Amino acid sequence: MNNIHRFIQKRFHLRTRHAHPFGIVLDIDGVLFRGRNLLPGVKEAFNLITDKKGNFVVPTVFLTNGTNSSEKSKAEQLSDQLGFRIPPENVLMSHSPLRMFTDLHDKQVLVVGQKKAMSIARGMGFKKVTTIDQLVKWFPHLDCTDFSRKTVDPRDTEVFRKRFRPIEAIVMLGEPLKWETSLQLLLDCVLTHGTMDSMTSPLVAGGRPDHIPIVACNVDLVWMADVASQLPRIGHGVFIHVLDSLYAELTKNHLQYRAVLGKPTEVSYLHAAHKIQRQARAMDLDDVKYLYVIGDNPMSDVLGARLFDRYLRHGGVGRFDHLDLEAFEKNDGEKPRVRTRNVVERCISILVETGVYQENCHMNGVVKPVSALMDNLSKNEQLKLNQVAYFE
Repeated sequence: MNNIHRFIQKRFHLRTRHAHPFGIVLDIDGVLFRGRNLLPGVKEAFNLITDKKGNFVVPTVFLTNGTNSSEKSKAEQLSDQLGFRIPPENVLMSHSPLRMFTDLHDKQVLVVGQKKAMSIARGMGFKKVTTIDQLVKWFPHLDCTDFSRKTVDPRDTEVFRKRFRPIEAIVMLGEPLKWETSLQLLLDCVLTHGTMDSMTSPLVAGGRPDHIPIVACNVDLVWMADVASQLPRIGHGVFIHVLDSLYAELTKNHLQYRAVLGKPTEVSYLHAAHKIQRQARAMDLDDVKYLYVIGDNPMSDVLGARLFDRYLRHGGVGRFDHLDLEAFEKNDGEKPRVRTRNVVERCISILVETGVYQENCHMNGVVKPVSALMDNLSKNEQLKLNQVAYFE
């Protein structure tokens, strides 16, 4: 699709298309905005799925791999930019599913991200949070990339180190500002099993296969920044790959992740589907059967939608069976309880050309947008493409 407006206008006959209501899952960067600039057709598209008061008439969720804000602040930002109120419950960040990891909420957790990392982690339910900046203050001799820290006498920081508690888990919210410092201290944390003291086993032995739990959010390799640039920017996924590569070189093992969150993982799409069902309930609609995911990144939005679609078609069996998804649906904090698994039937990806994906882009792989075909099809062939199974 060229843009979101063309898709919604030509593909959705909003109230007659489906016997069952559908839901829309929207990416933000590259679909609605490029940098701070609203893309053409976005406001017209929202006019089709909202009433005159700005209330959604179609269950809609904004799903972004952004990590440097809370759902509330992102909703406020979207409301200002779009000109109508976006409720916080309509917004999901890549870290939003962290609320379901209740077994980690009382552990001492090292959180990696930028300035808001600590407040975001606390908002997700983590009670004991340590940041990279705190480790730098407590263990300046470990941050050896900054030569000035080599001259710091460890006795001068002993009073600060008394506040340190061994790390029991790591949560990687997003890419840090100082990669070299974060990479070094993360490796120290994993190799010492959270003590930041001495290695629990020699490197040549392959490290500990049972290292402390790690949860990573947002594995996007690239993302689209300002409208003035046509070049994608590297993202948190690259940082994660660098960390894993370093660990593998040192230990001959790869890091084992308790979970990976954000697009393209199925957990984030399940979370979005759950929010869609709750909106449908509030609108007095029947259960949502179909989800349409609109995004600009083949490796994130489209891949994630297809993985979740496969998850749905296999009866809710997938890579995250070790997570307590039943408890997630039961304990989402809202009443009445809403069922999502075994209710949603299909998840269909819609690729727009206003962000990472562009015509003739070498990063596109085998993904082709429906719009590339539409102009060469007869009316009957176009009608066939309007069937659910062909929308990808």
